[in-house]
Amino acid sequence: MQIEIRKLDGDEMEFMLSNATPAFANSVRRAALRDVPIMAVDEVEFKVNDSAMYDEIIAHRLAMVPLTTPPKGYVLPSECGCREGRCEKCSAELELKAEGPGMVYSGSLNPSDEEVRPVNSSIPIVRLESGQRLELVAIARLGLGKEHAKWQPGIVAYKYMPVLEFDPKLCNACGDCVKACPKDILEIEERKVRVKDLTQCTMCKTCAEACHSKAVKVSGDPTKFIFRVESTGTLPPDQIILKAVESLQAKFEEFPKLVKKL
Repeated sequence: MQIEIRKLDGDEMEFMLSNATPAFANSVRRAALRDVPIMAVDEVEFKVNDSAMYDEIIAHRLAMVPLTTPPKGYVLPSECGCREGRCEKCSAELELKAEGPGMVYSGSLNPSDEEVRPVNSSIPIVRLESGQRLELVAIARLGLGKEHAKWQPGIVAYKYMPVLEFDPKLCNACGDCVKACPKDILEIEERKVRVKDLTQCTMCKTCAEACHSKAVKVSGDPTKFIFRVESTGTLPPDQIILKAVESLQAKFEEFPKLVKKL
């Protein structure tokens, strides 16, 4: 296999995976969404809530606030020796004290560990009117996306590398396919159709439908995949993929051991 990183900018990443199979590409995608441990609010202790929202609604909103995940220092609650899941090895606390009037934002959460804090400080949580107060302690824990969406580190998707073929015997360079392309990636050069950036093709087949001579054929290469990763900010996108591959490797190593026990 070969990997070519085409873009790595902030929370966004794009790379090409070559000489692979659809099964492997989908395994990487699923592992990135399901098996990468990240921090998220898992429990909330309310002390005062005078707002118009129920405790459960505020707790749900807090759970969906992305938190930064340190590379080391925390373990999954199932792997921790404590019984309550409240020790420093498996949890971190974020305290909130606010009084109205005004909107309470995620930036009001005061973390016990500076490495576990909201990715964005401007996420609205609840509006408080004059005289209303909100006091709570949110407990953040490591978790996996297969357990709840709040533990999904971002969006991971892929597509086949597009393949555009123009039959020279049928194509007369009329330009109908160029005008029809919604991505504007086709052009006429020396009476031939040229593709400016093949990776931008969505394989919508609009160009093939616009070609009256049926000279255009659109397909996908099942050995090359264009991956796009968009992190919530909890982890860098390249770390999401690396941890997903580590998870797959651990499963591959465990599988033969389980087979031998049969």
